[in-house]
Amino acid sequence: MSRFISPRYTDLVPYIPGEQPKDPDIIKLNANETSMPPSPRVLAVLKSERMRHLGRYTDPSSMELKTALSRRYAVRTSEVLVGNGSDEILGLIFLTFFEQARIAYPDVTYGFYRTMARSFGIDHAEIPLRADFTVDVDAYVHSDRHIVLANPNAPTGYVLPVSEIERIVAANPQRLVVIDEAYVDYGNESCVPLIHKYDNLLVVQTMSKSRNLAGAHIGYCFGAASLIKDLEGMKAAFNPFNLSDVSMAIGTASVEDEAYFEHCVKETIAAREYTKEALRQLGFYVMDSHTNFVFVTHPWLTAEAYNAQLRAHGIIARHYPDDPRVSNFLRITIGTREEMEAVIAATKEILCQLAA
Repeated sequence: MSRFISPRYTDLVPYIPGEQPKDPDIIKLNANETSMPPSPRVLAVLKSERMRHLGRYTDPSSMELKTALSRRYAVRTSEVLVGNGSDEILGLIFLTFFEQARIAYPDVTYGFYRTMARSFGIDHAEIPLRADFTVDVDAYVHSDRHIVLANPNAPTGYVLPVSEIERIVAANPQRLVVIDEAYVDYGNESCVPLIHKYDNLLVVQTMSKSRNLAGAHIGYCFGAASLIKDLEGMKAAFNPFNLSDVSMAIGTASVEDEAYFEHCVKETIAAREYTKEALRQLGFYVMDSHTNFVFVTHPWLTAEAYNAQLRAHGIIARHYPDDPRVSNFLRITIGTREEMEAVIAATKEILCQLAA
């Protein structure tokens, strides 16, 4: 560290993203991206005349994308914030509402919540998941802290019904509840309609998963107009042009291609269910995922060994060696059916070799 770094950050522990290998032959299933191409409408926009005019700043309000999202989710544009990925949206939320506050989130969840809380000096508490890795809803109902929940959760893949989320939100109108719905599109009900009933709820989503746009990094959230106005003010003070014109254009094109979106989600869910059943038949315990990944463990094949053996077969998954509660689990992103068949074939070979 340099001598100029703020004392606040001398003990900073950065979030470590999934590995990004450049080898095109590797089956990359470690970062919950997708292997599918984006909507044909997205590709058409990238080849359009619009891309010839990038010498101008984009609309700082991102109204084009906000309008598309407001139509898609039946909200007003004043109830939408868009940004450079859901991580930026979460960062704006933490900065705007939590700097002098106290927050709580699960002990096993998206690691960025912990990183952001530590980075911003926020008083944070981790509420343990139950022994079966489900969320203890009553603990959140009775907590007096602001709440941050991923639903479905990562890396477990479990989901809470909207009725349980509403119970948490309604329990204390004086605190803010942030629901991170990065994986909501994989067969789950969204909490977005609840923003019209509760002004202490923010629902965050992303185009990095179900819309196949992780490389574009487009995020957004929904909430009461008063909350969004506060966030817009923070965005304007920090990065008013936070979304490029390219991102706004392709994000809008993706939102407007509902048929392609539904096709991709259906294909991913089918590949997920195939993978869950195939791994269970091979003796794995597979959590009942509601996402685009599976979280698995085996009675005698350690996660560390399984991860290493998959890598030897050209397949990269995600291992959590530093978290004792899940260190013997492996998270495997759902790719195409062909990629998942390769995972199963490699797994069969690994088990046969170790059993010999």
